[in-house]
Amino acid sequence: MGLLVQAADKILPVVIVLYLARAIDPESFGVYSFLVAYLALFQVAVEYSLDAVLVRVLSQQSEPSPATLHAGLGLKLLMSLAAAAVATLCVGPLSGGRVPLDLAACASLGLLTGLGGAYRSWFRSNLEIPPVLALASARALLLAVGVVVVVQAGAGLRAVFLVMAAANLVVFAGVALAVSRELKPRFVFDREQWSLLLRGAVPLFFNGFAIMLGLKAGQVLLLSMRGPVETGLLGAASRVAEAFSLLPEALMITVYPLMASLHIKSDGGAGRPADTRLEETVEKSTRYLLLAIAVPVTVCMVAGDLVMGLLFGAGYAEAGPALSLLAVMALLSATGTVVTYLLVSVHAEKTLYRNTMVFALLNVVLSYFFITRAGYMGAAVAMIASSALSQVSLALLPPTRAYTRLCLAAALRPALAVACGVAAGLLAGYGSLAAVAWSVGACLLALLVLRVLTAEDIAFIRSSLRWGQKS
Repeated sequence: MGLLVQAADKILPVVIVLYLARAIDPESFGVYSFLVAYLALFQVAVEYSLDAVLVRVLSQQSEPSPATLHAGLGLKLLMSLAAAAVATLCVGPLSGGRVPLDLAACASLGLLTGLGGAYRSWFRSNLEIPPVLALASARALLLAVGVVVVVQAGAGLRAVFLVMAAANLVVFAGVALAVSRELKPRFVFDREQWSLLLRGAVPLFFNGFAIMLGLKAGQVLLLSMRGPVETGLLGAASRVAEAFSLLPEALMITVYPLMASLHIKSDGGAGRPADTRLEETVEKSTRYLLLAIAVPVTVCMVAGDLVMGLLFGAGYAEAGPALSLLAVMALLSATGTVVTYLLVSVHAEKTLYRNTMVFALLNVVLSYFFITRAGYMGAAVAMIASSALSQVSLALLPPTRAYTRLCLAAALRPALAVACGVAAGLLAGYGSLAAVAWSVGACLLALLVLRVLTAEDIAFIRSSLRWGQKS
């Protein structure tokens, strides 16, 4: 169910990007890519941070309280208004004057209408994933139909963003009506609940903002430094690489509430889990995630131009080397997602966000430096370097090192298998079908030799699936 939720959340938007890349001119697509990347910096305030804290608070209650949900809705509305206003007012200077204020206002409505995330938090805290899937699917369907209709009508980017906001609003109204008997939609000011939510949300906001800054700084800077065409090329390659986050986020839909409900604490200042169940969960989650993405990541690394040309058209094949670099981010995203949710579960978010903010700022500096010399390829290099260094830092800091090392240790063997596949593919010639064949074969062989998936794992997965079917 979690995988299907992420398919609706991640895959269909990628399909929409593929459609837009072919249906609108490169300059407009570059502006669209800029706005999506730019607004992602503000979405962390109202989606990543507050929604994640709502899940944690509700999961740790003996009986999830509607009062907490109502307070969350009120706080989410206030934060959405603030985020939309700031995003609209700041877009001019940050885009170098290339994005009109009214277009930014239309795009910012997506922030204001994303209130359905509070209900998703409620369902996730109860491990009721089918309603979460219904919400994600409804929004994705409305969004896809609306975008195609307005693009075919030649209505322009403003209409595209208005359709996105309308899809959010319809889904929120629909779920609020569907559960109105037990959960009436209320926007409540509750000093105690808001204080509780904000104490958890503020560190997560800074952490999420830093993460997004690390991922999106290059695209934001590119528009003013190199223009919309290069912004579109990097945006297209980034979208493909970001699609690999589907699996980590899908797993965390259920694993994160489980971690939060266990409420694991460090023992004796050693920074290690007090319960071995957490260690097992972290190890398996990381290893299985990298196992699932090992082959497609390898293919993107050795044949990025083929992948980009196939997905976006021949005009975007030149962004292939950028995809080859950004495919490394898929591996870092898998470990980083597990680390992030793990540290939030054990209340180590303060160290997490401080570390992430430092390396996000480093990424901005590196992006500016490398973009002036290598354009969008330089932005990709800066993103990978800052992300990798951030995880290394977490593995060295005393409050987080034990948890982070659990993830990185579990990632070692799958990463080696990917390296073997890439080496074999490059020896056969970058960008050729022979390279794809050799890389896939070498990667699969290395996965078997390195015992990334064992007989015990297969038995565990089978038993889990049988249990899920019985349930």
